[in-house]
Amino acid sequence: MSVELCSRSLRELARRMLRSRGVIIRLPMEIVADENLAIQISDLAPNLYFGIEFKFNPEEEIIVTNIGGFGGVIGPNIPDESEVWIPMDLQIGFDQLNSQLMKLASAGYPGCTGCGGPDAETPWDEISIRKLFGKQSDD
Repeated sequence: MSVELCSRSLRELARRMLRSRGVIIRLPMEIVADENLAIQISDLAPNLYFGIEFKFNPEEEIIVTNIGGFGGVIGPNIPDESEVWIPMDLQIGFDQLNSQLMKLASAGYPGCTGCGGPDAETPWDEISIRKLFGKQSDD
């Protein structure tokens, strides 16, 4: 799977999370999560105030549900097209998502101009990204 495509999708999911009013993250038991993630984000960007609730997911996927908006899925199961899909290893994907959240929050996202990455300036096109994922698996 293309690292570049996964990175773009992870950044989009992180942007969606930081624009939300709260986040529920459903994780399999083996995924290590930092229960203080919301506090760390608030420390980097005091203007961001939202909660992150972690719940157990018996499936082999990580489901991010944003209150007031669409979220995404890390793992092999393809969600509805309104959700961001990141088809990669769960722990690596979750760690990279957390890294993207910290980078964006420390840059001042969403209250900054141009700090959300190149995809932040245009509407997200999940269907096109999924087609590119499909081309990668055909190679």
